[in-house]
Amino acid sequence: MDALQHYFKNLKASRTDREKALNYVNEHPENQVILAELAFHSKAQRVHIYAAWVWELFILEDIDRLHSYLHQCISKLPSITNSSKRRSISKIFWYYFRVKSNREALNENEKQKLIEAFLDWVITEDKTAPLSFSIKVLALFQDEAPELSVQLKELLIHSNRTYPKGLNPVLRDVFKN
Repeated sequence: MDALQHYFKNLKASRTDREKALNYVNEHPENQVILAELAFHSKAQRVHIYAAWVWELFILEDIDRLHSYLHQCISKLPSITNSSKRRSISKIFWYYFRVKSNREALNENEKQKLIEAFLDWVITEDKTAPLSFSIKVLALFQDEAPELSVQLKELLIHSNRTYPKGLNPVLRDVFKN
C-alpha cells in the first residue's frame, strides 16, 4: 500500500477530512499522479471513491491542473460506474469545459470519446448530481455536435424514463423550453 492510500485509510468522508487529504497531496506533490490513478480506477472501493472526492477538490482549487491529466482522464471515463465518483468527475469536467478554449483544444477523437462516455452516464445513471453534471457537460458540446441535441432530447424528454425531480432545472436550462 502506497503512502497516499495509507493516509486515506483513517480519514472519514467529512469535508474537513477531505481537505486534510487535499493538503497532504499539496504538501507531497509526488502523490498527484497516484491520486489521479486512484480516482480514475475502474474499481469503486473506498480508497477509489475517496480519491475521486479529493481529486475534485485538487482540480477545482486550480482548474488548469486538469490540462496535464486530461487525455488520460477522458480515456478512462467509460470505466467509471460508481455514482459518487461520477459526480466528482462530471463536476470537474463541467467546470473545465465551461471555458470554450478548453473544449476547442480537444481533437475530434477526444470529443467523441467524451460525448459517448457522458451519454452513457446519462443512460445508466440514477442519481441527480452526476446526471445533472453529465447533461451540463454534453450541453456545452451541442454546437460542435449538432446530433447531440437530438440525442439528448430523445433520452431526456421523449423517453418513458422517469428522472429525479431535481433534474428539472437542468433540463429547463439545457432545452430552454
